[in-house]
Amino acid sequence: MQQQLDFIAYIQRMLAEGDFAATYKFALLHAIADMCIEHPLQDSNSELVITLDELVDKFIVLYWHHAAPFSPAKSGDGGLLKQNSGRQSKVISVLYESQQNNIRNIRQLKQSAYWPQIYRATLTTIKTGPLWRLQILSKQAECFLYPHTNNSKFIKLNAGIAYSFRRFYDLVVHLTKNAWLQKIQNIKENQQVLGAQSQLHDFLFGLDRNALNKARPVLIEIQRGQCFYCHKPLNLKQTEVDHFIPFARYSTDLGHNFVAAHSACNNSKRDHLAARVHRDNWQEQNLVKHAALLNTELSAYFYCDVKKSLAVSDWAYSVAQVNGAKLWLNKAQFVLASSGSAVIQTAVPNTTTITAANDSLETADNDGAVLLSYYPNIKIACGHFKTGDASDAEQCVAPIGHGELNPQKHFLARASGNSMNGGKNPIEDGQLLLLELISPVSAGSLQNCTVVIENQDQSGDDQYLLRDVKKVAEGEYLLIAKNPDYAPLPATESMRTLARLKGIVE
Repeated sequence: MQQQLDFIAYIQRMLAEGDFAATYKFALLHAIADMCIEHPLQDSNSELVITLDELVDKFIVLYWHHAAPFSPAKSGDGGLLKQNSGRQSKVISVLYESQQNNIRNIRQLKQSAYWPQIYRATLTTIKTGPLWRLQILSKQAECFLYPHTNNSKFIKLNAGIAYSFRRFYDLVVHLTKNAWLQKIQNIKENQQVLGAQSQLHDFLFGLDRNALNKARPVLIEIQRGQCFYCHKPLNLKQTEVDHFIPFARYSTDLGHNFVAAHSACNNSKRDHLAARVHRDNWQEQNLVKHAALLNTELSAYFYCDVKKSLAVSDWAYSVAQVNGAKLWLNKAQFVLASSGSAVIQTAVPNTTTITAANDSLETADNDGAVLLSYYPNIKIACGHFKTGDASDAEQCVAPIGHGELNPQKHFLARASGNSMNGGKNPIEDGQLLLLELISPVSAGSLQNCTVVIENQDQSGDDQYLLRDVKKVAEGEYLLIAKNPDYAPLPATESMRTLARLKGIVE
């Protein structure tokens, strides 16, 4: 703990007492922070070796957008922002020249004749400038982060430093970007280019939305036209590409970090980490099942590396758990990052008592008890589709006798109707049902399972129906009622499986 406090104090002193004649030290600090979350650690005291080749790659990624003209009113390189108070940075100049010659991304740059020149320029800049000057505070070298060995191949972070960078990554990057931005604003030559008002932060550190558009078609394809989060059909006009690990948390575009989502789901999730059930689905979809396809389709526009994407996600979720953070589940709910935690629903107090004809459940102040969401406005139709919504969720102590229950996957709702009241295990009108969320990657075989089918009516409202699923031909399914008075329904493309029946709560 003391070392982590010392780390924060050192970063604050570095930004206040360091000599920042150019922006290179900010880039180096940002690059080191990124390396620390992109490399897994054995333990909190681990040292970390960072090669100069890795730093060169990261520098070029960080400066790539800076090498585009900021002001269209200035011709040629006159519209470029300077990174120091002297001549234009060699790194910026070479990147600008390559972009003017139709080099559109880092992959093309590495395959072009410009790469040896930009590599040498960047390596020389790092070695002769920030690498051995970053830790000079008030004219004195204080090698808290890594020793000054003048090694030509790598630096080695001191024990515990990489862990501190991982622990306080958001803070370090936020402070670094703000200081970087202020430095550029304060360079006299830039003030004429910037003008009175500007979107400088977005220009220097923002998204490349044109590149994001390249990811949309392949994501829609692998998600079978469904929103990654709510699994409802996507409307192309309202489909957005979401950074699964939020861009605000880790501002490097990784090709495996994207999912396609409704604009409403994306706006609701915003800069939150998604719940672990979503993370499991993302890993299965992007890092396992479709990893090769994403690499093939997106590597021309983004850095694609499954191991790095996994390492970044491991870092983000481990920090969230240490901090006791809440994870986004859906538009109305968050869950605690700690395993097995209860759904947090601020709109409904935990003292709510649910009483019905067939059973009574109470949500009491039971320390350590698993709480499940109960949706009084979702009627699981045992007949024909019935409209419902997921508003006003209430919290109930999980019923016993149904195995281990997870608040991120299991929920409660009531049956409505009599189409399922036949057979060996009849479901009666009004009974409380224990249900388990499923998704396209976690559903498995649904043959002869009792599942909740979700559909939308003409007005766009959600409807729900409980039926058994029977496969009748390749790609064709019937929805079967247990009561023979109700005819089977053919499954259509507009329907989706929401949940499987886990049990009836008596």
